[in-house]
This record gives sequence, structure tokens and C-alpha cells, in this order.
Amino acid sequence: MKKEKVSKGLKIGFTYLVLANLLFAVQLFLFMNEIVASVMDFTGWTFFVTSCISHAACLALIPFLLLYLPLCLLRQWKWGGGLFVAFISVLSLLLFLDMQVFAIYRFHINGFVLNMVFSPQATDIFTFDAMLYVKEVFLFLLIIGICVLLWWVSQRYFRFCTRRMVIISLACMIGSTLYAHLYHIYASYIQQTSVIKSQRLLPYYFPTTALGLMYDLGIPMIERTETMGDLGQLQGDINYPLHPLTMSSDTVRQQPNIVIVLIDSWNKRTLDSLCMPNVWRYAQENVCYDNHFSCSNGTRSSVFSLFFSLPSYYWDVFESGKVSPLFIKELLRGGWKCQVYPSASLIEPPFYRVVFQDIPDLNVSTEGATVWHHDRNLTDMFITDMRKHAARNEPFFSLLFYDLPHSYSLPEDKLTTFTPCWPYADYTRLSNDTDPTGFFNLYRNCCFEVDLMLKDVFASLQEAGVADNTIVMITGDHGQEFNENKKNYWGHNGNFSKWQIGVPLVCRFAGDRHAPGHRHHRTTHYDIVPTLMQEAIGITNPTADYSMGHHLDDRCSRNWHVVGSELNYAFIVDGDTILEKTPEGSMEVTDAQLNPVENYRIDSKAFRKAVERLNSFMK
Repeated sequence: MKKEKVSKGLKIGFTYLVLANLLFAVQLFLFMNEIVASVMDFTGWTFFVTSCISHAACLALIPFLLLYLPLCLLRQWKWGGGLFVAFISVLSLLLFLDMQVFAIYRFHINGFVLNMVFSPQATDIFTFDAMLYVKEVFLFLLIIGICVLLWWVSQRYFRFCTRRMVIISLACMIGSTLYAHLYHIYASYIQQTSVIKSQRLLPYYFPTTALGLMYDLGIPMIERTETMGDLGQLQGDINYPLHPLTMSSDTVRQQPNIVIVLIDSWNKRTLDSLCMPNVWRYAQENVCYDNHFSCSNGTRSSVFSLFFSLPSYYWDVFESGKVSPLFIKELLRGGWKCQVYPSASLIEPPFYRVVFQDIPDLNVSTEGATVWHHDRNLTDMFITDMRKHAARNEPFFSLLFYDLPHSYSLPEDKLTTFTPCWPYADYTRLSNDTDPTGFFNLYRNCCFEVDLMLKDVFASLQEAGVADNTIVMITGDHGQEFNENKKNYWGHNGNFSKWQIGVPLVCRFAGDRHAPGHRHHRTTHYDIVPTLMQEAIGITNPTADYSMGHHLDDRCSRNWHVVGSELNYAFIVDGDTILEKTPEGSMEVTDAQLNPVENYRIDSKAFRKAVERLNSFMK
């Protein structure tokens, strides 16, 4: 008799699991909007439907496995049923609310939204008509009623839960999961717009990618072959730029060359006369921005943000819409010869198809036996190409992207400049009590080698006779921490303090309009493109038409500086307080040294303005 009750309880619970899965799948499907629907094709719809089923199954399985199943096996299936229904009801309500939030803010429910809703200023931000509250309450009750009704159906028709039905149901859930993730691997590699756009709609859904593996397997990259009409359709949800770009009528403007040097994982403390003497001297002779911040603590987001001058929040929608940085488009249109000299491959992250997709004959990687050889070879490649451009009197744009400080990898004979020095990065030795000297000296030796290579770059520009007509910007994609905050953080991608997002910025401008010296006001990576658009290309639009930044010499506030990725981002506000949305969706508030700030309340009006600005390039 007891076994029969357990069997009955399991059948009822599994039947409810299947029905809840269908309910969630329908709700997830309703996240689809007209703009994304306009670019969907058959395989895109197949992916989206299976993704809805797969993601719904994950949501429904959580209460089934953690609550209902253990209580049912303990013969407490009524208690388990009540908790199961309650949990499913809450999840269903959250999906409904998230759909409404996403329609307004273009991101899913997270700690920022909850803090704003429950702040004392909420009534100033959310002013709804009384009938809207009545409608919402009715819809809430309807959703709860549906969840309860499905439990009643499960109790009444549990006898249909046969072994065959269980197998078919599990096959649908598992099959949908496998198909959605496997197809996304392929679709993300070939840039299938319908898949890339639709996966972004689902809350906290992270399908699998394997771009590097696909490239290593020799699967060809898809070239851009869309017509302008096709691109117009793909970009239907994008408003970038806000207004067509206009150029100065100064017909005698000389086109300066542009060289951007990115040093992966550059710690500000290494820019001194001992570790990087050539770059340090270059900084004293030109312009050094001492209070400069990246837009992320990781390479993917920081490089995107630097070249688009927008948060990497836009990565997915720009990737699916085949949107290129306006900066690079204007360079190519103006006749600049553009090239990238990367140490690490541009395949993963896929910069080759997002940031640099318009550059013809793009260098996707650099040959070399070690990272040091990669960096040395890219330096030589740039110098060779630069001399050719100089001889032909043609303007050029070059990005030199060094990787040595990120890799901590040097030949043994190059580990002696700064001692004591670890022979390699032994991460097992790191703790909050670790003396960082040996590890930091290994890093300093890497930076010293990059400095020697940049000495050759500076000299070659001078020898080719183009130094005076070349804008050079030297910065890091993001910082690199060596436990400066004494919170046991080493490296990057761990927090948004100044040690992980603060980087040096050294600039040499063409001409004599910029007096050498140090600038102490706050600047960000968002400011680099607006400065170059004005200084080099002659774009006269307000920077807000195409950017989240300002001219580097504009001393206006950079408050509510947004950093990070779409999943894990933060706003940097007054006093360098960090308002972070974690990957789990919660909000954490810390001061500049990562100490928790208790009982923090967001200025809801300021937050709303920041979000409106963040979303200003979405229609």
C-alpha cells in the first residue's frame, strides 16, 4: 500500500513536471518580439522552440528534484505537492514580470531593478494608473490559478503517466536540450542571425559556443555577403548612430595616421622609469591621462567597448545584425589602410567578425613558437607595413595588441631584469597572505620586454618620417590585480575596482594642439573613439550620436560609468562606489577598496537616466 502511494505520488509529480514544462515553454516563447520575428527562418524557429523547451525543463526540474521528489520518497507527497505548486507559481510569475521588464529596459530582472522598485523613490519613477494595477493583479491571480489547475489535472489524469509517456517526455526534454546547444555551436560560428538574436531573448539562458574548436577543425568562416537591404532588415532593432554622421567641410584637413597599442592586462604600477622606461619617457614627452578607466575587467568586453564606444551590452545584437564600428567604417571610407596585429588569435573571442569584420585581408593571428615570439613578430610586421604605407604616402590605422603581460610567459634568459622572480605563474601559491614580489617581478619582466618592442615602434615611426603626423595611443584592454586591495584577488575578471579596470593611457597627438603633460580628470575607453572621430576624421556630430563617451579633454563627469559584460556588469558612481550586477542577478555594492556598503539605496532617477542612455542605441 505504501509503495502504491509512492508510485502514485511520483506519477502525479512527473505529470505536473511535464505540464509545468509546457507552461514555462509557452511563457518563454512569448518573449519573442516583432523585430526578432522579422529575421527568423525555419532553423531559427526550430532552435528557439527547442531552446524554450530546454530552458523550461531546467526551470521546472529544480523544484521537482529538490523539493517534490525527496518529500514524495518520504511519503510526504502532499506537502511536496503544495511546495511544488507554490514554487512553480513563483517561477511563472517571475517569468511574466521579467517579460515586462525586458520589454522596457532590454535586460532581465536583476538586483538593479529590484533595488529601484523597493527604493523610497520608486513612486517617483513608476507612476502607473490604478487600472494597470488592477490588470496586473488579475493576471497574477490568473497565472497562479493556471498553476493550481495543472496540479488538479495531474491528480486526475496521472494514470496516463505510463512508462512510454515518461520516456517520450524525457526524450523531448533531453533531445531539445542537446539540439539547441549543439545547433547553437554551429549557428554562432556561422553568424546565423535568427539564432543569435533569438537566444538573447530568453532570461539567463546560456547556450554553448565553441568558436575556437570550429576554427581549428577547419570549418570555413562565413563571409559577409548580405545586401544593404538585407542589413537594413537585420539591424531593425538598432539605432546606431542616432543621426547620420557629418564631416567637417575643411578640405585641407590632413589625414593623420593612427596607431593604437593595446597591452593585455596592464597594471598601472608598471608605467615607471624602471619597468617601462621607453613608454614612460614617451608619456612625459606627450599627454598622459592619469585617471583613465577601461570599460571592463576582461578582454572581450573592453575591446568591443573601445572600438564601438558603447558597452558590450550591445555585443549580441550587433553581432547578429552584422554591425561594424562606425570608427572603422569611417576610416575605410576615408581611405585609411587598416590592419590589426594581434598576438593572441582574433577567433575567440570572435573579434574577427564583430569588431574587425570590415577590414580586408585581416590578420587573424600571428605566427610564433611562444608568446614572446608572437609579440616580437607582430612588432616586425607592423614596422614593415608601416614603412610601405609611408613610402606610398597613404594614411594608415594599425592596432598592435600585445599579450606578454597576460601570459606571464618568457624565455628563461629574459627573467633576470627584476628579481626575485618566479619562473612561471604558479597559481597554486596564491593566497591573501602570499608575498606578491616574485609574481609581480615575473609580470614586470613581461612588461619590460613589451617596452623594448615599443621602443622599436617609436623609432621606426621617426625614421619613416611619419611620427609628427601620427596619433599614437597606448593603453591596456583592462588592468591586472596583484592583491592590491588585500581581498585575495589576482589577475582580472574578478571585480571592478581600479586595479582591474584602471589602466594607463598615453597619447601622442598629431600637430601641436595638445600641450604635453599629465591630465588628472576621469577618462574612459568610451572617450577614445570620439576623440579620434573628431581629431583624425573630422566628424562634427555630438558624441552622444554614436558613443557613450566624450572627447578625452572634456572634463565633464563620467559618473555612472558602465563596465563589464551583459551578464556581469557594474556602474561606477560617485566616490568610485561599485554597483555590481552579479551573474546570478543579485546586486552587490562595494566601495573603491571592495568593502561592502550596507543598506545602499540606488538613486532611482539617476539610475533610470543611466539605463535610458545605455539603451539609447536600441529602437
